[in-house]
Amino acid sequence: MLLLPNGLVAPTQRTIAPFALYRPTSVEEAVSEGARPGAVYAQGCSDLFAQFREGLHCESLVALDRVDVLDRVVAEDGGLRIGAGVAHHDGTRHEVVRGALPSFAAAWGRIANHRIRQRATVGGNLMARRTRYEMSIMLQALGARLLFHTPEGPLELDPAALWDRPEPPGALLTEVVVPDTAGVWFGYERSMRPLATAAVAVRGDRVTLTVGSEYTRPHTVRLALGEDPARAAATLPDSVGDAAAGAEYRRHLAGVLLRRLLDARTTEEAGEAREAGEAEEKESA
Repeated sequence: MLLLPNGLVAPTQRTIAPFALYRPTSVEEAVSEGARPGAVYAQGCSDLFAQFREGLHCESLVALDRVDVLDRVVAEDGGLRIGAGVAHHDGTRHEVVRGALPSFAAAWGRIANHRIRQRATVGGNLMARRTRYEMSIMLQALGARLLFHTPEGPLELDPAALWDRPEPPGALLTEVVVPDTAGVWFGYERSMRPLATAAVAVRGDRVTLTVGSEYTRPHTVRLALGEDPARAAATLPDSVGDAAAGAEYRRHLAGVLLRRLLDARTTEEAGEAREAGEAEEKESA
C-alpha cells in the first residue's frame, strides 16, 4: 500500500485483484469481450495504471494491441482518419498527418513528455476523460468526429460529448476523423498552462476557438474572421471558470490567446505571400 501525503491510502499494482486477459484480433471480437460487465480496454496503458491506483474495477482486460486496424492513418475524402490506437510519437511523425495538417502534427508533438508520447494513444488520451489531457482541445477545435463500434452498431460523436459519457457499455473508439483539412489553418497555444490552453482552426472566414485547462473541460466558441477576439471569448460560459481561475479571468485569457494565434496566422500568410512573390520575380528575371 502507498500512504499519500493527505493521509489517504492508495492501492499499488500489488493490490490489484486478479482479472482475465483477452487479446482479440478484430474490432468485433474486442467489442464482444468489452461489453462484458467489468471489462476494461487497454492499449498504451500509460493512464491505465493511474486508474488502477484510483480504484478502477476490472474483471477482464481487453488488450487492443493485436487489432491492427486501430493503428491506421489515412487521408480520405478530403479529411484525415486517425486510428484510436496510434501512439502520440507515431502520429506526430506520420507522413500523412504532416502532409494534411503539419501545424496539428507539430502541436501533437508538444503534449505530455517523451516517455508518455512513446506509449500513450489518441484513444487513451480521449477516453481517459482527464481535463489535463490535451487531445480533446485540439480535436474539438478542428471539428473532428469520433467513430465508435458498439454492441448495437456504429456510433459517431463530437469530442465535446465525451465529458457527458453518452456511449453505451462496451463501446470502442476506433477512429478519429478530421474533416476538410485542405486550406485549414490550425494554431495551438499552451504557454498559459495549467490555467488555459487554446486551439484555433480557421476555415475560410470562419474561426473555431476551443479553450481548456488542467481543471475544466474544454469549451468552444465560433466567430467570423475579423471579429473582435475579446468579444468572442466573452461568450464563453461561466463553467469555464473554477477555483484556480474565475470565469472572467479565463475569458480574458482566451481572448488574449485567440488574438495571439490569429496574429500568428496573419504573419505566416504575409511571409508566404512574400516568398511567393520573390519566387515569381526570380522566374521572370
